[in-house]
Amino acid sequence: MKKIKNILVVAALMVASITVKAQLPSLDFIYGYTNDARLLLEEYIRPYANIMGANLNGGWYNTAEPHKLGGFDVTATFSVAFAPPAALSYDLATLSGLRADIEGATTIAPTAAGQMDARPDLVYSAVVNNPVSGVPETYELARITHPDGAGLNWLPLPMPQITVGLIKGTDITLRFLPESRLGEYGRLGVFGIGGRHSISQWIPVVNKLKFINISVQGGYTNVSTSAHLNMEPIAEIEPSNPPNWDDQFLDLDISGWTVNLIASQSIPIITVYEGIGYSSSLVDLALRGHYPINSVVTEEGPDFGKTTYTAVENPIDDMQFENYKNLRLNLGLRIKLGLLTLHYDFTRTLYSTHTAGIGISFR
Repeated sequence: MKKIKNILVVAALMVASITVKAQLPSLDFIYGYTNDARLLLEEYIRPYANIMGANLNGGWYNTAEPHKLGGFDVTATFSVAFAPPAALSYDLATLSGLRADIEGATTIAPTAAGQMDARPDLVYSAVVNNPVSGVPETYELARITHPDGAGLNWLPLPMPQITVGLIKGTDITLRFLPESRLGEYGRLGVFGIGGRHSISQWIPVVNKLKFINISVQGGYTNVSTSAHLNMEPIAEIEPSNPPNWDDQFLDLDISGWTVNLIASQSIPIITVYEGIGYSSSLVDLALRGHYPINSVVTEEGPDFGKTTYTAVENPIDDMQFENYKNLRLNLGLRIKLGLLTLHYDFTRTLYSTHTAGIGISFR
């Protein structure tokens, strides 16, 4: 069976342009039951989905001061979110409905962001009646060592955006990358929209202090990706007319939204900004194409009891799971040199995020 050599499903599709490449280990558990594949995939990729959700919610602002009517800025940000230690592994014994037998010294398995030398085995068996003796017999369909992770608990995400000033202390921010193919790895598309409105202009006394700004801000970003897979049969008996396994793709649709109360204090050149808010992310996952699901030959004959497979099309269709909803605290610094702006901020949340950016701003 060929090993999967694609860019890491969630992260590397986002950052292929900057050559951050990590291999996704074999998703061998697809050879078991479809429901098990759903359960295992959800837990396995959860930290990277959460990391990308945290990255999507970063970089929306570097000041609380909105643009004047017709003002704008063009900014490129680079966010790096980190998974907490608890997200690097999970307990197979806690997965309700898992049909595999778990064997080994531990039931703890790594997520895609973790890494472990000793990993449990997932054993799939079938009990069938011997057509000659009539006695039930147990046959092993597959024995799978849980795939290892990449051992990488952080992922970066570059994001271009443009902000345009409207009326009444309000501006709007757009993020957009048209869907494009990333060579052999899959595809990527990005869309986001956000807004900011000054509330300090409505607060007596504060509206007289030109160096202080307070605003409310919100944003929504969606990233759609698709990674090409290659899961070929490992069974003993090949059925007639096998499908073309090249149609296998793992599709991910990740969205994140955030709302924040932000403040900034400016002196010539330097702006300090702070924010407190709420963020969430959501993932839709699907396995498209044909995949071999192992079974056992039950017909009387020389092949009785040998492993074969059934080609299942789209075994996971539109699986959706919510990642996290969490309070976020943000602190940053911006330096403005004429039209050029440089900024850095840190967001404290479950998946803490560092964001740096460069832009050109016309207030």
